Amino acid sequence: MDIDELKATWKRHEQKLDSTERLSHQLLQLVLRNRSNGTIDNMIRELRLAFSVLTGLVLFFSAVLAGNPFDYTRPIHFLPAVCYLIIAVSGLYFLVKHRTDLQKTRLLTHDLYHALADLILFRAQHTKLMKRVWMLAMLAGSMIMVPVIARKFTDGWQNTLLVILFPMVLTAVSIGLATLAGMFTDRYLTELKGQLQELEELR
Repeated sequence: MDIDELKATWKRHEQKLDSTERLSHQLLQLVLRNRSNGTIDNMIRELRLAFSVLTGLVLFFSAVLAGNPFDYTRPIHFLPAVCYLIIAVSGLYFLVKHRTDLQKTRLLTHDLYHALADLILFRAQHTKLMKRVWMLAMLAGSMIMVPVIARKFTDGWQNTLLVILFPMVLTAVSIGLATLAGMFTDRYLTELKGQLQELEELR
């Protein structure tokens, strides 16, 4: 075999290797795209639970404002329920908007990296918004029974201290327990970041 034949054979071999490498790269991208689509489907399904919870809260606090089951005697006593209702409605809006964004997301193999990066960005924004919604809901919820409990105390420093400290302490404890339980950790965001990292290694 002369040198020209050797070069031609080596070139064909390199072309086969390049073709195999490209095929492997495309297959890996396809696998990652399918995994990312699976993560999106799981996120949409999980939104239903939060949607149900917030819908229930909207109905409950609407009933509180309409029927006054706690026998509030002053208009200011209704403020926590009004705040909770506003917070719950805002949370529902964020959930509907996020579900719409997820349903519109299209992960194409040829532009998977940028699509995944955009998905991570608006998922992170949604997670931050919903974390604030749940924290504010905890604060408003802790204030619901304050007027009822305060009636048992005479006007004075005890009443004032209760009104100020009780919601703050209860909210802090609730947030701490929720954090320990992982309620504020978005596992889907972690999955998406891991998939983006794998995609970066393929580039």
